[in-house]
Formats: sequence, C-alpha cells, structure tokens
Amino acid sequence: MKQYIFYLTLLLVTSIIHASEPKKSLYLRCTTSREFITTLEFLRNQDQLQIHEQQAQQIATKVTDGCTGAAQRFISVAMAMIQSGFTSPDAVKLGVEFSAKSDVETNTFLTIFKKAFLAEYLDLDIRSALKMARALSMEFTGNASEVFDDFDKLLEFCAGAKSLDLPRPECGTFAVRLARQGETWSGGIAKPFIEAFEFLRSESGPELITSDALKLAESLLAAGPDGPINFIQAYKYAASRKGLKMDRKSAIAFARQMAMPKTLNVN
Repeated sequence: MKQYIFYLTLLLVTSIIHASEPKKSLYLRCTTSREFITTLEFLRNQDQLQIHEQQAQQIATKVTDGCTGAAQRFISVAMAMIQSGFTSPDAVKLGVEFSAKSDVETNTFLTIFKKAFLAEYLDLDIRSALKMARALSMEFTGNASEVFDDFDKLLEFCAGAKSLDLPRPECGTFAVRLARQGETWSGGIAKPFIEAFEFLRSESGPELITSDALKLAESLLAAGPDGPINFIQAYKYAASRKGLKMDRKSAIAFARQMAMPKTLNVN
C-alpha cells in the first residue's frame, strides 16, 4: 500500500513540475529569404510585367508569407496567366494568391486551367477557364488531388466516343458540377458515379435511357460513396426472384430508399 501511495505521489509531483515548465514555441520552417530573392529577381527580369522596383519589393514581401515554395507557386501561376493573355496586374494578383496555397492546390489549378483553356481540350474563353479552375482549387475545401482525378475521369467519360460522346465545353461544366460533390467526403466520386450510370443502363439493371440514368446516378451521390453501392445491391435483390420479386419501377423506388443518406441520432 505504501509503495502504491509513493508511486502515486511521484506521478503527481512529476505532473506538477512538467506543468510549471515554460512551453517551447513551435516555429514553422520557412525559407523566407530565398522566396523573397527568387520572387524579386523574377519580377526584375520580366519586362512585360512593367513593375517598378518599389512595387516589386512589396510583391516579393507578400509572397514570403506563403513560406517555402511560395516563389515557385507565384511564378508558375503568374507566367501561365501572362502567356494566356491576362493583364500584368491580374496575373500578379492571382500569383500572389496562390503563393499562399499548397503545391497540390496550385498544380490542380494550373492543370485544370490548361485543360479548360487550350483548344485541344475544352477551348473555353479565358474568364470561363479561370472560373472553372478556381472552382476546383482555391474554392474547393475537399481533397485537391482527388478532385482533379475526378474531373479528369469525368471529362473523359463525358467526351469519350464509347461513353456519352458529348461536346467538350458541355463536358467541362458536367465534370466540374459532379467533381464538386466530392467536397464533403473522401475517396473520389467519379468511379462510383460511372459504375452507377453503367448499371442503370445495363440489362442487369433497370435499362434506363441515358438522360434518366445520368440524373439518377448523380442523385445517388448525395449519400456519398455508399449511395451507388447500396442502390445497386438493393435493386438486384428487389428485382430477383429469390429477393422481393418487384417490377422495375418498384425496385428502383426501393433501391433509392435504401441508398438515401441516413441520419444518426445521438442522445
């Protein structure tokens, strides 16, 4: 008993000592000087930007707030915008914005902007391309790498000759709308959406026409990654002779009910 009290007392004293110790400050590792110098030298060497020395130093100082890698993010975005036809002030402003973002967000923005703007992809006007790229990068709160994968897969699915074969500009809007639905859950939405669509069109499914299959497959995403999976399993069971023996309309209604989001009540 005495030994137990001793250890308990020692533990209490140790806790008090640690609690009274001054807390160490946590510092973010940051190559501030390198980011400032790299940005400033870049601005000095870009005659087309027409930025005077004082303004260039102010911009370089803002970029350092993004810490390590900020200069490269700034340069990549600013140059891409200039080459696409943006004015110098707009290109610099957007570059500064992305200097404070992550490398993944920046790469996602640049890749989607390229696909939206270039003639061999969507061939959108510059403002529409910018809006689309922002929607899936700096305005997207989910996983930036996953949303790009979703966008890319959905774009190819929509425009592919063996799938929907729709005009690419129309497919861009379609891909953005669906990709943004993955904002609140992880794992990506392209794969479950395409699987649901193909099942809805198939002989083993309800054999819906394309427009109805697209609408229903998209609505199933409201339940997250389990929505399409639950619908397919429920429909197969409802329509089977060993299951509920339902007709197509009833089986769809039952499967939709099984696939809808469930709310967990916590008392």
